[in-house]
Amino acid sequence: MNRRPRPVFALPGACLLAIGLAVGCDTGEVGSYDAGSGAGGTGSGRGGGPGVAGTTGTGGTGPGGSSAGAAGTTGGDGSPGGSGATGGSSGGATGQGGGGNTGSSGAGGATGRGGSSGAGGAAGAAGRGGSSGSGGGAGAAGRGGSSGAGGGAGAAGRGGTGGSGGSGGSAGGAGTGAGGTSSGPTQCTLQNHSGNGSFTWYNFAQGTARDGNGYRTACGYYGTANGTTDTVENIASMSPAAATYFAAIPGNNGFDSKSHCGECVEITGQNGTKIIATVIDECPYGSDGGNTACQANAAGHLDLSKTAFDRLGYPVGNPNNTNWKFVPCPVSGNVKVRFKSGNNNEFFVENVITPIASIMVNGTAARRQSYGAWHIDSAIGTPATLAMTDMAGRSLTVTLNGGTSNQDTGLQFPGCL
Repeated sequence: MNRRPRPVFALPGACLLAIGLAVGCDTGEVGSYDAGSGAGGTGSGRGGGPGVAGTTGTGGTGPGGSSAGAAGTTGGDGSPGGSGATGGSSGGATGQGGGGNTGSSGAGGATGRGGSSGAGGAAGAAGRGGSSGSGGGAGAAGRGGSSGAGGGAGAAGRGGTGGSGGSGGSAGGAGTGAGGTSSGPTQCTLQNHSGNGSFTWYNFAQGTARDGNGYRTACGYYGTANGTTDTVENIASMSPAAATYFAAIPGNNGFDSKSHCGECVEITGQNGTKIIATVIDECPYGSDGGNTACQANAAGHLDLSKTAFDRLGYPVGNPNNTNWKFVPCPVSGNVKVRFKSGNNNEFFVENVITPIASIMVNGTAARRQSYGAWHIDSAIGTPATLAMTDMAGRSLTVTLNGGTSNQDTGLQFPGCL
């Protein structure tokens, strides 16, 4: 069917090839896609008791701890100091040789391990760590962090504050999700569709609005075409999603379903394959257009990209017994923002785990337009603070700078349990 052009700014949605109602579409549980973990823990060590000085240069026999060992008359090395949070305070007080105030291995105690500010006593002998020890101040193997890279306070730290490990933890593992977050996954309750599922397919060349060398969808997403294979920026792309898997959702009366822009749907095909597609477009009916399949099943129909439809194994354009549900998006990277071209008071937010429900712009509430952009009535001064709440009720604050190119905010919402 031909797609009827939409009003100014309200970009056309999807065309479809055929209609089919399906039987029974149960709502399912929400899937899980984690974002990055938090910082690692600080290393810990083991403290000992005070060293006891020898009278003939043998030094103390006990490991250095938080209290000073007695001084040797001509004492030799004290035994290795323990660690603890700051190491022992003095090791052997006046012992000679390797221990005492002139111990051979810096300010830390002997063989102390761990401790956030060096291991062992303040003057123990042969200390490992201390002010010139081998370990980093925050320890090795930190995982997580705000950007998904090495942790700021990794676990299993060895040695003292001046060691070679570095304050960010050496060999830190990357965050487990896209970009990393400051907190772990949270519960996400998403509203699911009701009614029977049905599918058709379309591609951009059938009526999506042109934008330069590509296309602009009703939700404001930008895509390019190669035959009937269309690829879209800033949508879920981690398996079982793909940048070529997207959907148009039925809309009427100025795209009344625009709140689903950026939401993801999980679809089970006839061949048992499950894919995830991102809602980026409107399948218009009624006052918005003449798509009768979307009008006939406004609560359950999806117009899929040709690539997504083909992946599901249906031989015809009106399959029966179809099934789909809303799920969190398996996006890669951080939330993306940009100004709408030609507008200094409208912007887009994309690459989100669940759709954005509300935004405050420098303290002013924004509202969603029928063409996907967020709008306030006055020009937006930059850098602007965007305080966002997603459909699952989680909050994230990012910065919008000038320009119509995609801006990586450096932050992402937590994953969903």
